[in-house]
Amino acid sequence: MKKFKKAILPIALSISVIGLAGCSTGGTKYISSKAGDVTEKDIVESIGASQLSKTATSMMIQKVLLDKYKNKIDQKTIDEQLQKAQEQYGGKDKFEQLLKQQGFTLDKYKDGLKVKAAQTLLINDYAGTNDDKLKESYEKNKHQYHLAHILVSVKSESNPNGLSDEEAKKKAEEVLKKLKDGGDFATLAKENSNDTANASNGGDLGWSSKEDNSFVKEFKDAAYALSKDKTSDVVKTSFGYHIIKVLDEKDSSFDELKPALAEKAAEEAVKKDSTIVSKALKKLFEEYNVKSSNSDVEAYIKSMLEGNTSAQ
Repeated sequence: MKKFKKAILPIALSISVIGLAGCSTGGTKYISSKAGDVTEKDIVESIGASQLSKTATSMMIQKVLLDKYKNKIDQKTIDEQLQKAQEQYGGKDKFEQLLKQQGFTLDKYKDGLKVKAAQTLLINDYAGTNDDKLKESYEKNKHQYHLAHILVSVKSESNPNGLSDEEAKKKAEEVLKKLKDGGDFATLAKENSNDTANASNGGDLGWSSKEDNSFVKEFKDAAYALSKDKTSDVVKTSFGYHIIKVLDEKDSSFDELKPALAEKAAEEAVKKDSTIVSKALKKLFEEYNVKSSNSDVEAYIKSMLEGNTSAQ
């Protein structure tokens, strides 16, 4: 969806956290048997020079980013982001289980959030985005809407199990009638919504503003025309049929919105200049005197800083 507030595991996510920090090219035995041994050298050779270079560089990027911005990363924001992620995936236990399936721990996930925050700071520093510029964006975004929705999806290539357009519309209209007859929105969302990212939370989409580009136009036009506690009629988008409700609305403070505004500014800077990350990292690596005695790693770093290789 564009991006239908459908949660994805963040940047842990954006820079790999592969545990090779202790690997050398020595002959220390990891596993032994009568058939032969598996040594550190075997592991490194199996991984390959390219992957090893990428992993080593990614780990160094994390180190310098977190050192550079250790006093600017807002721990409260990190905790709030973690809590939201846990809620979106059905609670702490389910979230940790999902992380485990993907090879991550909760601590590594939090590290990923910190790295993401540091990346945002790095890009905005390089782009010259300061609080004054963020406050200009704040004025356009300060009025926030807390939205929820019920989605009845239609069949498509990406959703082969969806209903036909006619069936989906009919079901959405039936749900709307139940709401008008006094039905509870959150309960009906849990029972009927096909948006798996938030159905279990009563269709809760969180807070957004009219300037937010997270939703498709048809959805935005309907949602932001509503006032607090009001529910839309059935709204059709490319995803299916929605029923939207404004749970609350308010004017948020600058401090409340600053993390999201900073992240949006960084995203826009990257869209404007696709090489900005490489250029910002080059400046950072020079500041921290980053270099490698390994020719493969050194070549990889050079390629990355020239914009020929992804920093991710």
